[in-house]
Amino acid sequence: MKVYVYGILDFSTIDYPHKPAMVIFMAGCPFRCPMCHNWKMLEVGPDQEVELSRIFERIEKASSLIEAVKVSGGEPTLYPDVLKEIADFCKKKKLSFGFDTNGFFPESVKELVNQTDLISIDIKGPFNDPKLQGKLCGVNNGEKIIQSLLLTLETVFENNSYADLRTTVIPGLNSEEVCYEHIGNVLRDIGYLPKAEKGKASYTLQQFLPARAYSKELRKIKSSSLELLIRLGKKVNVPRVYLRHRNIGFMVPLEEPHI
Repeated sequence: MKVYVYGILDFSTIDYPHKPAMVIFMAGCPFRCPMCHNWKMLEVGPDQEVELSRIFERIEKASSLIEAVKVSGGEPTLYPDVLKEIADFCKKKKLSFGFDTNGFFPESVKELVNQTDLISIDIKGPFNDPKLQGKLCGVNNGEKIIQSLLLTLETVFENNSYADLRTTVIPGLNSEEVCYEHIGNVLRDIGYLPKAEKGKASYTLQQFLPARAYSKELRKIKSSSLELLIRLGKKVNVPRVYLRHRNIGFMVPLEEPHI
């Protein structure tokens, strides 16, 4: 089996919660999010085609140093059969397995959820604003994006995999307090709370780093401040909210004092 791989990071401490991990970056994505840091891997090309056996060799080589494998992108759920194969291989090696997704392919997530330890899901913005959702995803079908994302979230909340939800806060685009009040209300309505109470779900607000953005216009704006993330995190009003900011690190609890 061949896969489209943009690159592999053999060791990371900031991509899989609480575990050192290998990160595999799949090429290809249906979105063109203006804030995307991985925009160089949005398109698929013949030079990215790799035999899956080569991926297994890399995992085998790194297995003494890592505890997990995370597949990112791009959009990994474009390739559910590949993810299943990697998940099975990780299970044999006693490694945790997870993947990132924009939630646009709920059927793929449904196929994978029982083989996966962690699913990291992007929530770009509020669920009641299709126009903004489309703008944040760089496409015109905001209503379809919202419907698909809700189905993905409901599927993950109903299963045992860890739901690692996150939003990148972009000043002037999705930085209004009302956005996060709405996100929190929807998460409560569709099953986040029971999952979080079991320690199987969390929601992270992430710093936007403009220098790496896909959109040249967004490269000109200011980065989201830690103070902004804290203020918006409180508005979500659900348990297990975390912050990711270069001044404090990766997945720092909102409740901790931040200097």
